[in-house]
Amino acid sequence: MKNFPAAPAESGSKGKHVTGEMAAREAQLHTAALDAASEALSAAIMIYDRNDELIYASRQLAGYVPVSSQFLSPGTRLREFLGAAYDAGMHCCTPAGGTVIGTRDEWIAESIAAHWRERLDYQTRDSQRGWTKVSMRRLSSGHGLCVITDISEQKKREEQWHADLERVQLTEEILDNLPHPVFVQDRNLTIVAVNRAFCALFGAGADVLLGSSLNGLFDTTLATSLGNTTRHVFETGAPSLVSMTVPQPSGHVVLAVRSRRVGKPGRYFVVTSLDHPADMTLAAERAAAITLAPDHAAGEESAADGPARPADLSGRRVLVVTADNGFAGTGLKTLAALGLDACSVQDAGEEDAFLSVAKTAGVAIDLVVVDADMDVRCLELARQYGVDALAIDRFQISGELAALAVERLNRSPSVEADDWEITTGDAVPMGSDPLVLVAEDNAVNQIVFAQILEGLGFRFVIASDGEEAVRLWQELEPQIVLMDVTLPGISGYDACRRIRDLGRSSGRTTPVIGVLAHAFERDREDCLSAGMDDILQKPLSSEAIEAIFQRFIPGYIAFSPV
Repeated sequence: MKNFPAAPAESGSKGKHVTGEMAAREAQLHTAALDAASEALSAAIMIYDRNDELIYASRQLAGYVPVSSQFLSPGTRLREFLGAAYDAGMHCCTPAGGTVIGTRDEWIAESIAAHWRERLDYQTRDSQRGWTKVSMRRLSSGHGLCVITDISEQKKREEQWHADLERVQLTEEILDNLPHPVFVQDRNLTIVAVNRAFCALFGAGADVLLGSSLNGLFDTTLATSLGNTTRHVFETGAPSLVSMTVPQPSGHVVLAVRSRRVGKPGRYFVVTSLDHPADMTLAAERAAAITLAPDHAAGEESAADGPARPADLSGRRVLVVTADNGFAGTGLKTLAALGLDACSVQDAGEEDAFLSVAKTAGVAIDLVVVDADMDVRCLELARQYGVDALAIDRFQISGELAALAVERLNRSPSVEADDWEITTGDAVPMGSDPLVLVAEDNAVNQIVFAQILEGLGFRFVIASDGEEAVRLWQELEPQIVLMDVTLPGISGYDACRRIRDLGRSSGRTTPVIGVLAHAFERDREDCLSAGMDDILQKPLSSEAIEAIFQRFIPGYIAFSPV
C-alpha cells in the first residue's frame, strides 16, 4: 500500500518502530475495507494518487481489463497500465464513447485526460463481456478513483422493458382502432381496460369506465347474463360466443358477445368484444357462415361481390337430450335457424327409445346434442347407435351451438362407428387404430376424456372402477391406459399393480399413465412405485394427452388424424 497518509511520527527509535507498525496496520485496514466494498458493490475499484501512480486495484479489475498482474500492483504508473490495456485490445473503447484514436500514444493521452476530469461516467459494450459502466472521480486531494461495474443484466432489463412498452403501446393502438367495442375484466369482474369504441358506446371517457362493474353499465338482466358468461370463461378457459339483446336509445339491438380468457394462472383476465350495432348480425348466422358449401370447399371460387355461402344442412336430423326446458327451447330454435330437423327428449330412457325406433324405421339421426348436466349414459347411447354426439353446457347453447353443429355435421362420414365407441363394459373389436383404455369414475371427466380422444381420432373405452379397468385391459389389449388414481373399489394404484403382475406372466407391457387432480412430488412417486410410466394432471387438455401419446404409443404420428 502506498501514499495513504501515515500516523504522526514519534521521537526515538522505539517511536519510529511503533509508528511503522501502526502505518502497516492502517494500510492493511484500508485494503481490507476496499476489498469488502468491491465485493459488496460487485464492482472493480482502482485508486491512484496525484502522481498517477496506482495505490489500489481490486482483484475484480482483471475481469474487465485483461492485463498481467504486474500492471495491477501498487506503484504502477497509470500510463503503463493504460498502455497494457491498449495492447490487450481495450483501445476499441474510448471514454465517453468518443471516436477511436488512431495511435497508441494518442489513445493513452486521451484516457489520462479523462482520468483527470473531476467527474466522468460512460458506458461501453464489448461483444465478450457485455455492457460495463465506468465512473471516474478526481478528488480535491488529487487522488483518482475509477469504478467499473457490469451492467449487462440491467441493460437486458431495460431493453426488455422498452420492448414490452412498445408492445403495450402497439396493443393499445390496435384495440383503440378496432371498430367494435372491447373491454377487459379481472377476476373480480372489474373493468380494467377499454377501447375507444367501448367509450363511444357509453358516451363516457376511459377514466369514468375503468374500475366500474357490469352492473354500473348494463341493466340488471344483461349484467347478470354477461357476468355468468365471464365467470364461466374464467373457470374453464373455454372461449364463449353468445348473442344478447341490448336496449339502445334508437331501439333494441342484437350484439354478438365474444369472451376469451388471457394471461397466466393466478393472473387471468377476460377480454370481451361486442359487435358494433351498425354492423350487427345474429351470432348463429355468423357461425353458420364460416363453413363453406361443399362445392366451394372443393375449390370453386365464390362470387367476388358476395359472401361465402353456408353449407346446406336441410334435411339433416338432430336430437337434443336435456331435462332443462330452457336449454331445449334455445337449442331447437338455433338448430331450426340452420335448416335442421330437430326434436328433444328428456332423459336416457327416452333417448334410447327414440334412437331404437329411428333405427328400426331406417331414419338416420345425424347428431345428438347432449346437455353436459345429463348422465354420461346419454353420450354412450348415441355412440352405441353409431350417432355422432356433442356435449355442451348451458353457457354454450346460445352462441356456440350453431358453429359446433355445423362443424360436426360437415365432417367426413368416413369415420366408422368403432372409432366413436365409448363403453363401460362391452368389448369393442380391435381395428387398425390404437385403442385407449380410460379408467375414470367421474361422469364429467368421462365426457372430457371422450371429447378429447374423439378429437384426436382414437378408439377408446371407459372403465368406471379399478376392477373393470383390469378386466378390460385383459380382454381388449389397449395400447395405453389412462388411469385415474382415485377409483372406487380398488384404487388406480392397485389396478396398475395388478396389470403389471398380469403383464409379467403374459409378457405384455402396456404404458399406464396416472391421472391426478394435484401432482405433488409425493403423488408422482406413488404413481411410479405402483408401476405407472408417467402422470397427467387435471384439468385435462388435448395438448397434454397428445404429448403423452407421442411419447408412449409407437408410430403415433403415422396414424394421427390430419
